[in-house]
Amino acid sequence: MKNEVIPVEIKGVVPMGNTCAIFIGNDSKVFVINVDPQMAAIISMFINETPKERPLTHDLINNIFKAFNITVE
Repeated sequence: MKNEVIPVEIKGVVPMGNTCAIFIGNDSKVFVINVDPQMAAIISMFINETPKERPLTHDLINNIFKAFNITVE
């Protein structure tokens, strides 16, 4: 069985009490995952291109991978 890659994007981030709903999908389907509010805030910063005071952990890892020409599949 061949795995087909289907492009998706974050459609929205909605606070839901103690968690946040992340809507992910494409033009034909959307699904929801729940994450903690801190992760939702980071995702919102990313999709809104909000400037950060300092690099976050994933920014540092990304910079290290780029510097050493490392790719992840």
